Amino acid sequence: MNTHLAPADLTPVPPAPPLGPVRFGQRLQRALQRLVNRMGPPQFVLMDLVAQRWRADALGALVRLGIADALGAGPMEVDALARRLGLHAGATYRLLRALAREGLLVEQGRAFGLSPLTEPLRRDHPHSMANMILELSCARNAHLWARLSEAVQSGDGVWETFSDGNLWTWLDAHPDEHAAFHGAMRELTREGAPSFARAYDFGRHRTVADLGGGTGHLLGAILAVHPNLRGVLVDAAQVVAGAGPVLAGFGVADRCEVVAGDILDGEIPAGLDVYVAKNIAHGVSDALLAAPMRRWRQAMRPDSVLVLIDVVVPPDGPYLGFLDLQMLLASQGGRERTEAEFATLLSANGFALDRVIPTPAPMSLVVARPA
Repeated sequence: MNTHLAPADLTPVPPAPPLGPVRFGQRLQRALQRLVNRMGPPQFVLMDLVAQRWRADALGALVRLGIADALGAGPMEVDALARRLGLHAGATYRLLRALAREGLLVEQGRAFGLSPLTEPLRRDHPHSMANMILELSCARNAHLWARLSEAVQSGDGVWETFSDGNLWTWLDAHPDEHAAFHGAMRELTREGAPSFARAYDFGRHRTVADLGGGTGHLLGAILAVHPNLRGVLVDAAQVVAGAGPVLAGFGVADRCEVVAGDILDGEIPAGLDVYVAKNIAHGVSDALLAAPMRRWRQAMRPDSVLVLIDVVVPPDGPYLGFLDLQMLLASQGGRERTEAEFATLLSANGFALDRVIPTPAPMSLVVARPA
């Protein structure tokens, strides 16, 4: 593997979007949506809100059937598109027409093309969200969300109605779903990494470990932005097997050790300056996090820092509330936590909350130190 790529070949870490304008745009978007909802007859507005799940499935079909990729070069006539992909021409037309009339595709007679909003459905798009769309619209999640009322009644997840094993063993047994899930996590990390890498001053440290860091997109960005750092990437063996090209693409492979390990049930590298864990805490209950967090604390020095990257539920206003419900349905007692709940979790396991750093992404950095 070539770890000495020319600068033009390296994966760029773009500037992080400014927090203020991003938050203003989000508030404006939500205010406009609330206005639209108030202007329509409630009974029809409710129907439209519920029908959004159909839009999600239709967008998932664009990716799953290869339509989005086929339209990457420009608009295509329906019959030619259907022949190319082996689809039923009439049904394909109905799918594309429905999306076009929602402004999600460009319609030119019986030819259709991607709109600026749906361009990221292409797998080769630099900001592709194809795997995330596949993950959110998959049959597994449809099965779980259909049982939300059961979860609300009991307070427990409903995963056992889908599989005897946990999510991870099920994904291991279903390669296509495994690829889509981990691809979705890479896409989410890729889009947030420029902000996460700059929100905290990692550069004042010498070493950083990314616990459950996948194939290294976040750690690669952190090391690229802070060239004095050395890193350790820790995740399951079959996941970190794909880290080499990612780290080489960032030009940081010679500054990063890759370690196969289970961050929840096993030991982690000891004595580093900073430990990062992104989207780990929200998938597990406080009780199940206790043992791994105490092992993390034992591995750390007294002056080490723990950075949890997760949604922090604000006292009021919007947040990723539906992701919180996904955690209710499918995780091992996981949840999105408030700052006070993070403080309680940390205190119970040998840490003290230092501060919460907001970012333009939906997630914040929860910075803690050994107590």
